[in-house]
Amino acid sequence: MIQRILILAAAALVFGTAAPVGGVLADPSAIPMPDDRATDSYAIYSLLMPGAPFDSMGSLQNQSWAIADTTVSISDMNPAIPPEGQLQPPEDHPRRFIEAARDFETRKYQRIRLTDQFRLSQPYKLLNGSQVDELRQAKTAVDAGSGLQAKYAAYPGVTFFSEVYFSANHNAALVYMNNWCASLCQQGQWIYLEKHSGNWVKRSGIYKPGA
Repeated sequence: MIQRILILAAAALVFGTAAPVGGVLADPSAIPMPDDRATDSYAIYSLLMPGAPFDSMGSLQNQSWAIADTTVSISDMNPAIPPEGQLQPPEDHPRRFIEAARDFETRKYQRIRLTDQFRLSQPYKLLNGSQVDELRQAKTAVDAGSGLQAKYAAYPGVTFFSEVYFSANHNAALVYMNNWCASLCQQGQWIYLEKHSGNWVKRSGIYKPGA
């Protein structure tokens, strides 16, 4: 048990795990997705899936996608960087970005329970906190049983999202995304999006100098 905890903790530090080891995502205070945010939030989540490095893996490596069933808050992010720490507002209309960042400040400690409303090109599964812990064990523990490894063999890792934070008119949004796997995984990042002609468009990733 001690060996397992040390391995998972080391993986969290090396790969920028979106949530601490130990099932924080099972927080009973997590709330349902607000109705006025659901359509746009799931459209954004679906647009961003699977994200790097999963999008570059071959079909045999990436048979199914795993997504944490509860969003991460600022308390779960590692490191805990607000959107302004990685991104700059666009020069042409910064107000939308600033409004979305203000929404983050209002809701940054809140967690949302996700449901099966993703529209993805491949099968996916929402994992609760215990299942996320099992997946990490299957991918990193040297003594993980063959049954546990087989259970999660189809998943290259697990994706964590924050709540989506919107501008006042819901025409811009900020969201945090982190893909965890046992190797080749990037650190979590903030993404800024805008809505054009009814469709969400990814406007930026990390581009603030020094971020």
